[in-house]
Amino acid sequence: MSKYQQAPRLANPARDADVVAALFKQAGFDTINNQRDLGIVDLRRVIREFSETSRDADIAVVYYAGHGIEVDGTNYLVPADAKLVSDFDIENETVSLDRVLKALEGTKRLRLVILDACRDNPFANTMKRSLASRSVGRGLAKIEPTMTDTLIAFAAKAGAVASDGDGATVRSRRRW
Repeated sequence: MSKYQQAPRLANPARDADVVAALFKQAGFDTINNQRDLGIVDLRRVIREFSETSRDADIAVVYYAGHGIEVDGTNYLVPADAKLVSDFDIENETVSLDRVLKALEGTKRLRLVILDACRDNPFANTMKRSLASRSVGRGLAKIEPTMTDTLIAFAAKAGAVASDGDGATVRSRRRW
């Protein structure tokens, strides 16, 4: 997600997604679906379709680059059309990481989620709080997967913020 409509645009996610897609293609993955700048309806549809595609796969990988936020200990991926006027809008306008993990349940051996989304909450200063006690965090919360054979990689440690970078993509090549 780069082209946000109600939040600052991010320079690197599209470029990073291309690099990651090429890496997995080179590694021999059968299906690579590199989607860009989806609104909430399309993001939910793509996750549902991925759930069907990854069912019975040996390995399934989700790579997400864009804005991510944490509210009350739950992590959410922010689609390009999110407005998030109020914290009450979170469940309607974003996709929870739990939903992404649920989409991987049919995978046989390894489930990998790479979240290049530990960014400052771009809605933090404008989002109204429905309850004063509701926690809207910086970065993403730590999560321990409940499914076996599941790895979640974050761009920064829990609660920390990862910047969008300077636009340069670093590539490394390792021979085995």
